[in-house]
Amino acid sequence: MKNILKLGILVVVFAFFSCKNNKELEVKQPQESKEKEAPALNKNETTEATTTQKEFTWDTVTPSTVDIGAYPYITPPKGMIVDKDGSESFEFDKLEFFDGNTFFVLDGRVDRMQIKMEGDKEWQQYLFDKSVSEYLKSIGANLIFEGQIPSELTKKWGDNPNAIYKHMHEFYGADVVNHPVRFYVLKTEDKKIAFQVSSNSKTISVVENKAFVQTIEKVTADQIFKEITDKGIATLHINFDTGKSRIKADSYEIISEISKMMKSNLDLKISIEGHTDNVGDAASNLKLSKNRAQAVLMAIVEEGISEARLKSEGFGQTKPVGDNTTDSGKAKNRRVELRKL
Repeated sequence: MKNILKLGILVVVFAFFSCKNNKELEVKQPQESKEKEAPALNKNETTEATTTQKEFTWDTVTPSTVDIGAYPYITPPKGMIVDKDGSESFEFDKLEFFDGNTFFVLDGRVDRMQIKMEGDKEWQQYLFDKSVSEYLKSIGANLIFEGQIPSELTKKWGDNPNAIYKHMHEFYGADVVNHPVRFYVLKTEDKKIAFQVSSNSKTISVVENKAFVQTIEKVTADQIFKEITDKGIATLHINFDTGKSRIKADSYEIISEISKMMKSNLDLKISIEGHTDNVGDAASNLKLSKNRAQAVLMAIVEEGISEARLKSEGFGQTKPVGDNTTDSGKAKNRRVELRKL
């Protein structure tokens, strides 16, 4: 019995020391693990690691020495044509590109070409891809990105789908949110050109980079008088509230220049004639043109010019000078003319 009791005491003591040793091991293990962890980057190292992305630069693009032809420097493959109804051309616009690291925008002459098969045949996607890529390679273009732009980047274009797609339509000729795209750049001795190519959207967009040139000149009293003297008539584009005869604030500078001209040429008498485009019915446009011409007359009178030297008339849409089927033509037709009496 005594032997059994001694044996039991030994078992308890052994168990106690075993548990204690295990706890010490458990405590030591995390310390050993910590010692094996890689040291954390300091603040400067972290900043350096997150700023390694390089912006696109033309300095890294090898210039092409082959004949690249005339703008837009590419045509559809044989059996395909440009769909004029879905294509657009701009003397000065912009396109955005992605080189795998950063986005960059190029300004200049832009064409957005929608491509289709001749005779409305089935779309040949592989033929399009192969033909375009081989041709661009042959003229020295550099492929800077191929694939789908990461969604985490396109989501930054706006805080909702409408804003994202607005950005896409403004800067791209294809659906680059949902489909792959290829971006190419081409540099010659005197040109910088870039291409957006999408076989899914069936589009090729090209921009020839060039500096913006301001072509708007301030309308001055001397210019108005010279035009009236040389041609007998001066054409002005005075802005009014839509569908109304109220002159917008940004056009009062033109009114002031007309008044200066009248004050500098005391014998001059003019007829102020209003014209509209063909939007709306003819009767309403005629009335609107008369009211707008009268509004200009009264604005000139308020600047000290005798009403006896002025006359106003409106012709509505009856005397167009531009094509009313186009926006640019309609803009030309919405005008005020000053005719020498």
